[in-house]
Amino acid sequence: MEQKLRELIGQPGVWLYVQSSNGWFKNVEILEVASETITFRYESESETERKVWEKTTRLDNVAEIEVRLLAVPKATQQLDTIRGQLSRLLEQSDSTASEATDSDCR
Repeated sequence: MEQKLRELIGQPGVWLYVQSSNGWFKNVEILEVASETITFRYESESETERKVWEKTTRLDNVAEIEVRLLAVPKATQQLDTIRGQLSRLLEQSDSTASEATDSDCR
């Protein structure tokens, strides 16, 4: 667990389940991993304010780690726009590659 937490220092999308708090800390920023403790920063929000917290806890308290690898928008219009952009990029890449092949054949 300690090695995995060290690998995740500074990485986005990390969630930690901390047993002593009996819950998940979402989107934490791991600041430091020592031999027996971990220090991380997280945010909480209410209707009137946004708070940034820093917590240090024992490594034994961290029961689970989840890392968000990818987030894809649900909105159809956004997806269509992204697909169109990717298609255009792929077409440009294909045409550039075929032009290079044609010139090599001459």
